[in-house]
Amino acid sequence: MAKLKTPVLVVQGTADLQVTAMDASLLAGAAIHGTLATIENMTHPLKPATPSDPKQMAAYTDPSLPLAPGLLPPLDSFVASSF
Repeated sequence: MAKLKTPVLVVQGTADLQVTAMDASLLAGAAIHGTLATIENMTHPLKPATPSDPKQMAAYTDPSLPLAPGLLPPLDSFVASSF
């Protein structure tokens, strides 16, 4: 990550059970031009749920579930400002 010269966006969900907030922060911080976007109640597969929500597992298997509502604004801003 430290060798990348391009902007990098690390997206972290507060309901991600696989990657910790600390790991996401360290990853974004390792990039020369790293940005961290933390999305409230988003799972690792980018779907909405809370950590104790029964929908947590459905996020991995149900393709009909929508993306987490807070995901698109930081993606849009990152793309618009970086390229």
